[in-house]
Amino acid sequence: MRTGGCGRQRERGVTLVMMALMLFLALGMSALVVDFGMIKAAKAEAQRAVDAAALAGASAFLISDPLINKATEAEARAREYAGKHAVHRIAITNPQIAVDLTRPDTITVTYTGPQMPLWFAQAIGVPTMGINASATARAYETSHASCVMPVALPDLWQNNDIAPADANDAPEELGTPDGIWSYLDGVIADNGWMDPGTGNTVERELWEFDPGVDVYDADNDGQGDYGYGTAARNGLGGSDPLLNKTNDYGRQIMLMNLSSKDGTVSSNYYAWGYTSNDANSGDVLRDKISDPSCEIATVGTEYPASAGNGATAGTISPAWDQRIGYDADATWNDVTNRVDDSDYPDRDRDGLPDSPRVVVVALYDPENEMTGPSDNTLVFNNFAKIWVDERPPGCSGASCKSAITGRFLGYVGGRGGGGGSTGSLIKVVQLIK
Repeated sequence: MRTGGCGRQRERGVTLVMMALMLFLALGMSALVVDFGMIKAAKAEAQRAVDAAALAGASAFLISDPLINKATEAEARAREYAGKHAVHRIAITNPQIAVDLTRPDTITVTYTGPQMPLWFAQAIGVPTMGINASATARAYETSHASCVMPVALPDLWQNNDIAPADANDAPEELGTPDGIWSYLDGVIADNGWMDPGTGNTVERELWEFDPGVDVYDADNDGQGDYGYGTAARNGLGGSDPLLNKTNDYGRQIMLMNLSSKDGTVSSNYYAWGYTSNDANSGDVLRDKISDPSCEIATVGTEYPASAGNGATAGTISPAWDQRIGYDADATWNDVTNRVDDSDYPDRDRDGLPDSPRVVVVALYDPENEMTGPSDNTLVFNNFAKIWVDERPPGCSGASCKSAITGRFLGYVGGRGGGGGSTGSLIKVVQLIK
């Protein structure tokens, strides 16, 4: 009997030990379930914050204005967007964010949060845990752009004099060594360009690419050493704000010449389409100018082109008026190199309004495309953003033959992945880590 009583006491002692162990395990499981769930939720919040911050920062690499410091803007955007988030109901503060910009066109954002107090895990000796997260985004090259205007322009080249220069040569054959058109001062012309200073139209040289004389790709590496966006013309024009542009940002260029004597498109400026009917139909071109279809155009793909056959100035001119009228009060300011009085906000914070007058046009290599009168196809090597200029006062509608001009705004972020040939400055943002 005594032996049995002692055994029962020992059994009660074992039961107490087992209950203590089970309680400890239950607390451990609670710590895993409750605290781990809380940590996982906080980690997800932190990751969303750095993902958004990295993408916002990388968007700064798409800014075209060469005077904007992209790295400074990228860090500012990343910190701003991180600060819009909270982790475990606590707002992210600036010291918790680290930004790495050591790789070209790439930003890494790292969040290091304070120690987060745990609940049940304290019972097993784990009172707090830190939350960390990191994300990397980059701007990378792509080969696509959408909503492209039916306008194809030659990328810019160094336009050299044909020697010996003869006074009887046509102006386009005399050229200008600086690689850009020149004013023929004082000549008022119905088919000219608007002088922003006077509101008058003035005749300008319509130059052509002369093989063996003019230069586009000096080292033949396919990059276009004298193309738009390069430093080849920095300092051109001295103190004249119309001509002196850094990396051509804000430089005035011709989109279409509507002079009846030159047809719809003059010299190297072509209409194009996804089909030959698009390229040669004035009605199709008109519709794509006033309300562009948003098919995707691709670098390296062959597209039909037209020097204006069937596309009359009377059809095209009102379409440009309509597009300009979408933001009619806005004007380009050559002194500030910005748009004034737009009805649209600067959504992308790149110094440009989100205006219908900011359009996309195609560019092609002047050395290798449209080299003869029988050519009727084009292969693009880039897509450029353009601000469409206002037209001369009193000149509008089908009777207005003033040329359509615009301001070069750099190259565009593409749509879709890369693959195939890529434009040298066509980029899109991607989260890579």
